[in-house]
Amino acid sequence: MIAHDPLAGAAAESGRYPLRGRQPEVATLRTHLAALSRGTGATLLIQGSPGIGKTRMLAEAHHMAEETGLRVMYGGGGPDGQTIPFGALLGALHSGPDPILPTATLRAVPATSARRYWLLQELYEHLERAALTAPLVIAIDDLQWCDEGTLLALRTLPQRLSTHPIAWILAARTGPLTPDVRATISALRLPRGHLLTLAPLSGKAVGAMTADLLAATPDPGILQLAQKAEGRPLLLTELINGMLDEGAVTVADGVARLAQRRLPLRFHASIQHRLEQVSPLAKKTAQIASVLGRTISVDQLADLTGESAVTLLEPLEELLSADLMTESDCILAFSHDLIREAIRATLPATLRQALRRQAVDLRLEHGIPVAQIAADLAETAEPGDDTAIALLRQAAQDLANTAPSAAAEMSRRAIELSAPDPLRQAGFIAEALPLFSQTGRAGEALALAETALRRPLPVDVEAGIRLGLTLVADRHSFTDAVRHGRAGVALPGLSPRMRAQLTAMLAFNLAFVGAAEIAEAESLLPAALAAADQAADQASRATLLSVGSIIADHRLDVHRALDLADQAVAASREVRYTDVLWMPGVWKAVLLSRLGRVEEALAEADVGVRAAQHHGQANLLRLWGMVRSRVYLDAGRLCDARAEAEAVLAMSDELGPGDFGDVTARYVLGRVALHTGDPQELVRGREFADAMMRVEAGQIRRAGAWLTAQAVFDDGDHIRAMELTAEAARSYYRPTSSLSCPADPADEPVLVRMALRAGDRARAILVTEFAETRHHNNPDIPIYGATALHARALMDGDAGLLARAVELYQGIPRPLALAGALEDTGTVPHLDTALRLYEQSEAGHDAARVRDRLKGMGERRSRAVSRRPNEGWDSLTTSELQIVRLVAGGATNKQVADQFFLSPHTVSTHLWHAFTKLGISSRVELTRLVLEHDSATQ
Repeated sequence: MIAHDPLAGAAAESGRYPLRGRQPEVATLRTHLAALSRGTGATLLIQGSPGIGKTRMLAEAHHMAEETGLRVMYGGGGPDGQTIPFGALLGALHSGPDPILPTATLRAVPATSARRYWLLQELYEHLERAALTAPLVIAIDDLQWCDEGTLLALRTLPQRLSTHPIAWILAARTGPLTPDVRATISALRLPRGHLLTLAPLSGKAVGAMTADLLAATPDPGILQLAQKAEGRPLLLTELINGMLDEGAVTVADGVARLAQRRLPLRFHASIQHRLEQVSPLAKKTAQIASVLGRTISVDQLADLTGESAVTLLEPLEELLSADLMTESDCILAFSHDLIREAIRATLPATLRQALRRQAVDLRLEHGIPVAQIAADLAETAEPGDDTAIALLRQAAQDLANTAPSAAAEMSRRAIELSAPDPLRQAGFIAEALPLFSQTGRAGEALALAETALRRPLPVDVEAGIRLGLTLVADRHSFTDAVRHGRAGVALPGLSPRMRAQLTAMLAFNLAFVGAAEIAEAESLLPAALAAADQAADQASRATLLSVGSIIADHRLDVHRALDLADQAVAASREVRYTDVLWMPGVWKAVLLSRLGRVEEALAEADVGVRAAQHHGQANLLRLWGMVRSRVYLDAGRLCDARAEAEAVLAMSDELGPGDFGDVTARYVLGRVALHTGDPQELVRGREFADAMMRVEAGQIRRAGAWLTAQAVFDDGDHIRAMELTAEAARSYYRPTSSLSCPADPADEPVLVRMALRAGDRARAILVTEFAETRHHNNPDIPIYGATALHARALMDGDAGLLARAVELYQGIPRPLALAGALEDTGTVPHLDTALRLYEQSEAGHDAARVRDRLKGMGERRSRAVSRRPNEGWDSLTTSELQIVRLVAGGATNKQVADQFFLSPHTVSTHLWHAFTKLGISSRVELTRLVLEHDSATQ
């Protein structure tokens, strides 16, 4: 791998001349580099149009950093390296005399999304260790041409490493950009990011630069012509050099004057003009090189030109002398990307196309991986080109987990090229559906699939499309997923394995729609399990047993639900992780937490995290993070719940959408916001809930409606809240009634309370009767008894029942549920206890409500209630304190994560919150604070 040298482009723009007209930008760079020397990192993004001087600014930053004694890594993207996973970043981190990365890491090209995730964690760890040793500058040019892996890293690593002394100095063009590049730039400009937009040079700066180029003082005529460059350093350089080449300038007594008043030919067509000055073979060599790529080897040029390497030496010397190309370590490169683009444009379109395809074939012969040349292959192939189609499909498979957007584009092109053979094309569509969905192109995937399904297809092809559509559709519509599942199951002549998987996914999606669909899923289970056994498909069996557990839970038979969950977990142990359709262990842990068995649920999660870390299963690590966020919410550990949920979403930025994990994380963040009352978090929670409610049907939509109902109820809109709960409370259903209730039993007293305050006594009665029925069916489940008593006490206004509910809650690790019951008693001692529980859980909004109620009663609290402050050392939670102390002692995030069985993202999230509370931005400041605090308390 070759590191891109930004200094080469800078030399092409301005040679060895001083940097002119950028004093404010240079001052900003100097300020941040000085802060970096003191231990405070930063992210700076330099943007501007082509030729405006971005590369030169990076070179200036590089020079200033080295003058200060800082360690500098530099690299950049290129049009030909966009399919090399993490190519630009790996090249940068391996640059210079003291590279950060070992050679083994440099060669570890990710083959799967999980490997991509773990490589990102490895990069994080190397950067963290390097930054703990000495401040570090990472300069990367041409973001608009960086590969997906590098862009992903730049969206996440600067934020995650923001507490370390690392300065990220990055450059990107303005103008049309891909969605990935736009998302990266947006992430870089978040709080703590700094944007330097390079405007055209001022007239004074143009004059100074003109004088530098002429080595003389320009006269007014030259300065007037210089303004034609529109303040772009690259164009100005071309203009002045063109005038010198054509003898349009005379110099006498240190003053440069115009000898002829016209723009030089070089300014109109500078590159073409330079090409005309070299020999025909040199011109031909440059044109062919422009088609080959940004960097070229002499051997490749020899093969394409038909000349020997010896014969090419002289024309290459001409190109180097004309400053059209540069050479480093036997590798040729164009002096500037604009030069390459201009030379390539001199070729007729048909010849350019033919040369590009010839170059593709040549690079394949030289053993270049097809993924690295797939873009050229996609543009040069013709419909029906079987070789190109096969190579594009191979490229899509190679890139699917490391550069999914590029892989989707390769698949799309393969589908287009296979149009002459519709049946074959349909098979490619089925193959591409999950990839299109993963990259946010589900609409395009659905359109392609629907088009393919309009014509008769072989059963195996249509079944593949239907299965793919169920996996795509359940990201936005369980109803659509069910529709495609039903159509797939109805196909005649299905293979046993395909029938088992289609039926399993149909039952799974039915279980997340509504009461009628749950009954249908239940009727499918016997035959579906038989099909899974016939096919010896444990993945389908594990999924179906999980569905059975979900249904048993809906039927209020919790013991059977737990038994089936255990069976599902056992079946899943016999399935490769990559083949699992659903994660039964996750459902089991959520069920345990719902039953009030919080410690068991956390223990399950710890086991799952250890296994995920041991086997490098990043997606599973994310799922267990989702579980823990929900368990922490149930346990009233709101800060831990928020940290885990935010870590899940951060991991999704790196791994791709996480479906249920993402939805649960957003739901948890919304619930935390309702308890804490944080204004910004409430706004974000409303946005999450609105997005969830836009889902057509299923539990995702209902969860969003339940969140919104609680929020609007707090705002005083009781009628709207009740309308929303009619939909929100359908995660459970009662066999003898159309009533549904929230999935969490602790929410049922909340719903009764809301209904009574809204005057909807009928709703309150139905919810109470449901809670009592479920307790009757499961008399040995304490939380069911507590919530049934709590609901009935509210319904009847029975203080005795409420006291009994409080007693039961005290044996269940659900402090927020207990605090709610204590608050309902309305007595000062119980309100005081509720206040303490809310404050211990960081439930600021709930605590404020109780304090207002006490104040309205004209009572003073009989004892002081400790309240955690919002900032400073005493504001840190237990988890934050543990992590802060280890980090201050020199531990890396990974070392902390391994010690506490957390993901590195969770550690980063806790640290971010701790730094915010402490008002610091670097680990240097953290270490000082810890030492000061410990000295003061000894």
